[in-house]
Amino acid sequence: MQFTEKDLLEQEQAFEALKDEFSRVNARFDGMLKESGLSEDDLRKSLAEKRSPELDKVLEQARAEAAHAGQARAAQAGEAAPAGQTASAGRGRPGAVKV
Repeated sequence: MQFTEKDLLEQEQAFEALKDEFSRVNARFDGMLKESGLSEDDLRKSLAEKRSPELDKVLEQARAEAAHAGQARAAQAGEAAPAGQTASAGRGRPGAVKV
């Protein structure tokens, strides 16, 4: 399956929608923290105290797997499209005639 400009546009729109949603959720979270009288540092400290060593181990493994998957995907994307080359490289403008 070839990646098209339509796919890119759809991804950009989905990304913008996610950014808006995260902004809204973050603002709501900040308001809830302010109402409760807690700071972000207090919350982090409280959560860190309640975590078990087993959970820390699982979280570290998940982070390592996610980092590895991200690096593999970046390498795959790098092989698919060399630097400076776009998906439309070599294609002429629509309606243009090569002489």
